[in-house]
Amino acid sequence: MKKDRRIYKMLPLFLVFIGIPLALWFLSDFPERSLLMDSLSLLTILAFSLLLAQFFLARTNRELVKKVKMSNVLRIHKFIGYIFISVIMLHPFFIIVPKFLDNAVSPKDALIRLITTFDNIGLVLGLVAYTAMLVIMITSFFRFKLHLKYRTWRTFHAYLTSIFIVAAVWHVISLGRHSNTAFIMFYVIALASGIYYLLRTYLFKPTSKSIKNV
Repeated sequence: MKKDRRIYKMLPLFLVFIGIPLALWFLSDFPERSLLMDSLSLLTILAFSLLLAQFFLARTNRELVKKVKMSNVLRIHKFIGYIFISVIMLHPFFIIVPKFLDNAVSPKDALIRLITTFDNIGLVLGLVAYTAMLVIMITSFFRFKLHLKYRTWRTFHAYLTSIFIVAAVWHVISLGRHSNTAFIMFYVIALASGIYYLLRTYLFKPTSKSIKNV
């Protein structure tokens, strides 16, 4: 019963970061593509949206921590992080693999163009975001083997995540096929709110109490 109550308290957050992107997708008049391509696009959008939600599924969200306890918030945070970062890591391949079905550009040429084009700010920011995301995932997964103190790792994780999200949002706005005005407003508002939560925790009102390492 208590578990059900905790899930219920988190429900508004998931309604925002799943419900709004779904609504924007179905209400927008995007050019039709194959079922495969549309499915991959929608999966990527939802994964990215849930990564934006990570700002609010952490110790930065004091109201949520009080309601459902820090250990429960972190459990959901880790689950979403590992699952949906994995999806976003496949994003370049979602672009390249369909090239096998397209005679216009070969997958090899698409990959080379993707990683060697530095005169396009959108692509450069995509590479920055992808690199930051890899570092986030590696340092999170191997934190104990890297012998990082929890407070040091937590601060590093928070700021590196900010770099990743800012670069990723800019990349999406610059190059995203589905970045219409409504989606851009959603991403910018979510990003600005998340950064505010982060700064409030780490700069404006630093806490003297350490969170238990879980």
